[in-house]
Amino acid sequence: MGKLPRLRVEGLGWEALGGAHDFEEARRFPYGQNVMVVVEGHVIGSYEELALLAAQPEFRNREFLEVKFLEYVVGG
Repeated sequence: MGKLPRLRVEGLGWEALGGAHDFEEARRFPYGQNVMVVVEGHVIGSYEELALLAAQPEFRNREFLEVKFLEYVVGG
């Protein structure tokens, strides 16, 4: 697959950790825990989906991917 991009992460306090994160840290993302993981405008549901996205031609040679964690509330 080649070199994987680093990740710039916003939300749930990750930005407080500063800078960019290694791609492997995405294994610890809160997929499916009342959090929507959005990468470059695409909703991602697992580390495997993120790896597939990173392998696509439009993202393959990028140094960074932008990641946002968006919390959502279920119920009423």
